[in-house]
Amino acid sequence: MRINRGMALGKEIADSLESEQETGDEIKDFVIAQLPKFELMDKPFEATIRVGDVEIPLLGKLDTAKADLSAFKEYKTGVTTWDQKKADKHGQITFYCVLAEALTGKIPQDIELDYAPSVYLPDGRVELTGEIKRFITHRTTADILKMKIRMKKAWIRIGEICEEQLI
Repeated sequence: MRINRGMALGKEIADSLESEQETGDEIKDFVIAQLPKFELMDKPFEATIRVGDVEIPLLGKLDTAKADLSAFKEYKTGVTTWDQKKADKHGQITFYCVLAEALTGKIPQDIELDYAPSVYLPDGRVELTGEIKRFITHRTTADILKMKIRMKKAWIRIGEICEEQLI
């Protein structure tokens, strides 16, 4: 998979957070130091949910979460602007809530999206601005149910595509 400069920056930040090693870049290291962290960093979680008569395997890798999954934070970098409305509708966060509920029986109540904006420099490089914007968000039981229906439709369609390709 080819990645663009913005994705490369996001990966560099994620790698530094996971390894707890500084990047050597003052702005990046400043931003990383300001990002709130829980006990678990970049940990994958697996669960299976049942929606009607369909079982769906889930795999998610939360940026940072409490060990009991009652809280998590999602980090975003990039030139695409994030705001409260976008955070409140972000499907990835809802997906993580479905995963957490499958594992714990509860919807996380402490959810935050932390956005570190970046800009394109005249030479084409991407650089963080040094700013962090925090968006507190939440998900309801209705949000979880809607996502499960969306997951079921997607899982069924994936199965259909696999069958088409194998025949």
